[in-house]
Amino acid sequence: MSILEKINSPKDLKKLTTDRLNELCGEIRKLILDTVFTRGGHLSSNLGAVEAVVALHYVFDAPKDKIIFDVGHQCYAHKILTGRREMFSTLRSENGISGFPKSAESEFDVADTGHASTSISLACGLARACNDGEQIVSFIGDGAMTGGLAYEALNDLACMGKKMIIVLNDNEMSISRNVGLISSYLERLRREKVARPFALFGLKYIGVIDGHDVKSLIKAFRKAKKSDEAVIVHILTKKGKGYKDAERDPEKYHGYSVSEQKNPTFSQIAGEKLCDLAAKDPDVYAVTAAMASGTGLDIFEKKFPERFIDVGIAEAHAACMSAGMALGGKKPYFAVYSTFLQRAYDQLVHDVCLNALPVTFCIDRCGVVAGDGETHQGVFDISFMRALPEMTVFSPKDGEELKAALDWSLSYGKPLAIRYPKAEDGNSYGVHEPIVLGKWEKLTDRNADAVILATGAVCVANAIKASEILAKQGIVTDVINARFVKPMDEDMLDEISDKAIFTVEDGVKTGGFGEGVIAYYAEKGIVADVTPIAFDEKPYPQGSTDYILRVTSTDAAGIADKVSKKIKK
Repeated sequence: MSILEKINSPKDLKKLTTDRLNELCGEIRKLILDTVFTRGGHLSSNLGAVEAVVALHYVFDAPKDKIIFDVGHQCYAHKILTGRREMFSTLRSENGISGFPKSAESEFDVADTGHASTSISLACGLARACNDGEQIVSFIGDGAMTGGLAYEALNDLACMGKKMIIVLNDNEMSISRNVGLISSYLERLRREKVARPFALFGLKYIGVIDGHDVKSLIKAFRKAKKSDEAVIVHILTKKGKGYKDAERDPEKYHGYSVSEQKNPTFSQIAGEKLCDLAAKDPDVYAVTAAMASGTGLDIFEKKFPERFIDVGIAEAHAACMSAGMALGGKKPYFAVYSTFLQRAYDQLVHDVCLNALPVTFCIDRCGVVAGDGETHQGVFDISFMRALPEMTVFSPKDGEELKAALDWSLSYGKPLAIRYPKAEDGNSYGVHEPIVLGKWEKLTDRNADAVILATGAVCVANAIKASEILAKQGIVTDVINARFVKPMDEDMLDEISDKAIFTVEDGVKTGGFGEGVIAYYAEKGIVADVTPIAFDEKPYPQGSTDYILRVTSTDAAGIADKVSKKIKK
């Protein structure tokens, strides 16, 4: 029997001699590799954190002691050590264990943490709330230390007079290579070993510790545990440790997918098209928040390095900085995941929209996002974008329309959001009408009594399939590509007001596209039969895109069923 097979909780871990822990780390690393290559998941970050997580659980007494992972995608070893080894093969799958900490899954998962830079704030709150001798530990990556929230928390920590421990997992990477002053400062610490670099925040400093030397880690963590002061333990790890390909290219293996790509993704199409725009217009700049490859901007970085801006994990700054660029006459394109754009909402309102500035937001991973679960679903952007003054929201039905929208954006001159899914561009349509502000396009024109208004690539594809299913039942429907979520096509809405209307969107119902259609008719005093098909306001599970659409009844079969039941009443 392997060592790992005997570990069902951290209590079992503490029975081992420190000499056997290295062997255990090797077994954990193998299990992570085997599982991720089968299921997909975050590979590089987890391989680099194994020894540190083992040492944390060896020294601290979870779940009484609280260990908060930031970003949560480096928690795989933690899950394996805390009673989920046998379930680990279900990672990121339907009804399986999450790839992020999840409090409903285990008492060892303190909070659901899928976004960066939150752990020190959470730890400050826990330190104030807990009074029974608990140790509060923030395990934070150096990439997450580029996020402003981390420094708001450190500012508070300096004043609160509470004991807590920050483990700074320094692997010199976010998803992409780290950038900026913080990265340079940490590099200086590694090189010069400055004695008290965090004294400004009242932190005792322990480091730099080899993050793959279990004995050194245990010694450092024990020292931090005994301290009466707030402590930062600075550890140096290698992303992708133990797997040579990931060590050589940790960005490529940040998120590993088991599916084989057949068509270009929307991210790749956006990145290529932005290169075309930059070649035409010297005022075009591409902005990312530590997600160059994920958003397809890695090609832009290579072709136009002087007009590529990576601000680190700092979406609020990226949005506000883009507003400043627009004030100066430039044309910034901020490519960002829908779930991460949430962190920049104030800047969307205050700095971009209230100033009516021509910043284009290329919103990647909108709608359902497979595998990552609740924290990464991009289902809120339609609702919060629709509420913004001066904001135009466009959802292309395919890659061709995405490219056309980006061409159109070049001369638009106002705030614009172009939203697209984490998906390959696998559909092609015979209809591609020129883009005119607020105008939709009919994909079918049968003069049917029922009309499906679909917005976005996934919804349009499923609406077409639903229409085909309904046709076999003798129910004729028309499908309209409602590509402008805001402003809506009022002429088209007036034209179809006497029909049964079904709206389909890849976002939550509240404040969404469907409610916008209902509100339009209500304001005009038109009695219209509108049925919104959207997500309810609740967290959505992990699993494949097909699975999530199926359980939410927003796939083709679910759309067809809703239409059929309504029409046959």
